[in-house]
Amino acid sequence: MLHIDNNLLEIDSSIDEIVAELLKSDEVMLYRKARENFLKDEKLQNKIAVLQQNIDFIPFRSDLRELQREINLNEKVYQLKLAENDLQEILSNLTKAITYSISKNIPIDENLPLRGGGHHQRRRAK
Repeated sequence: MLHIDNNLLEIDSSIDEIVAELLKSDEVMLYRKARENFLKDEKLQNKIAVLQQNIDFIPFRSDLRELQREINLNEKVYQLKLAENDLQEILSNLTKAITYSISKNIPIDENLPLRGGGHHQRRRAK
């Protein structure tokens, strides 16, 4: 059974403070804006719906592969992926800081596909 004491309450309070600060960050604001732009684009959302409805047929239909490529190259999709990656990097760093305070032997999956080394130059929408 969980024993609630002052230490647990302090941890809970600290988590609330961290979340509040994170929600004020530029990265969260950029993510929210990118997500809003992505979701507001009705044409893009319709294309995504068509692709999702036919997901099993993509390998067999060139029109669906072309639609998938068009979606992946869409600027709003790209900006959302960048914003997600930036936010994931912050969360990974926060996770590392918390985890390493316990032990450096705990593995952390960072899964940051757009982190450096790629052939795409990162760019932000203006």
